[in-house]
Amino acid sequence: MKTSHGTLENEIMNAIWSLEENSEDVDSLNISVGDVVEYINSNFTAKAYTTVKTVMDRLVDKEYLERIKIGKKFYYTSTSSRSESAQTAIKKLARQYFNNDMHSLLKALEKECLKN
Repeated sequence: MKTSHGTLENEIMNAIWSLEENSEDVDSLNISVGDVVEYINSNFTAKAYTTVKTVMDRLVDKEYLERIKIGKKFYYTSTSSRSESAQTAIKKLARQYFNNDMHSLLKALEKECLKN
């Protein structure tokens, strides 16, 4: 699984995770492109259905999403939770910029938090 993605990919993943987290029945969770478009357009800036679908299909290729077909419609689910993805990103950040030293990363985060 690749560990980087763009701004719209982030919006889509956050929409998927939010829709999954707010679902009452995880076993029958069916998130369509239309659901994601509706969520994004109510929370961010308006995006076209075709644009969101294209990016979601790319997220399937990158293994961030799984796509299943039920009848004539496709539904999507995330392959990892928001917290699992965050842990992967934190580890990548530590590896790339802090020579795998989590303490140095924590110090940098603490310093940044103190600025704000």
